[in-house]
Amino acid sequence: GFTLALMLGMAVFVMGAAAPNQAEKVAQKMLDFDKALTQATTQIDATLTSMNAIPSASAADMASKYKDFTSQVKKLQSMADKAKSQSQKSAAQREEYLKQWQASQAKIQNPDLQAASEARRNELMPKIEAIKTSLGAAKETFTPFMQDLNDLVLYLGNNLSAGGMTGAQPLMEKCNTDGATVKNDITAGQAAIKDLANSIAPGGTTTSK
Repeated sequence: GFTLALMLGMAVFVMGAAAPNQAEKVAQKMLDFDKALTQATTQIDATLTSMNAIPSASAADMASKYKDFTSQVKKLQSMADKAKSQSQKSAAQREEYLKQWQASQAKIQNPDLQAASEARRNELMPKIEAIKTSLGAAKETFTPFMQDLNDLVLYLGNNLSAGGMTGAQPLMEKCNTDGATVKNDITAGQAAIKDLANSIAPGGTTTSK
């Protein structure tokens, strides 16, 4: 009898240990995504800096400045793809975690604990929505921003001259504006990611008991 009770006790302990472990993984995936977003933001700056260096370059330097811009645009696309991949992994793990939470919550018999668990879950949902909203906005702005950068690469490649600079100026200004908007949306998304990761991670901050 004692051995069976001990084994049952250990089984409960092991089952209980899985949830914090899962929460830790979810939080870590989100922080990986946050890191990828930081790299993408830094690369947006580098790309715009290289773009803005072309019009003021001397005739002798213009080709090398253009080459640098082309290379930065490629790098930005690569980092954006990496961030997208991290976003998908992070979202998939988060959804799986919430599904498991809902399933285990349904098994709680004590009404007070059930209510507390429900309150805790409800506290996290707006944080998840905040991530979706800000990153959704970032994605909407980023897609045409990236297209505009690629258009500049193609246009300037065939027209690297004073006249070409004049023609490119309006789109360059638009890229500077859109780049700043994308960065603001990403920053808002990162704040929301850190907030949720900190709330989910074992020992993280929480307003609910």
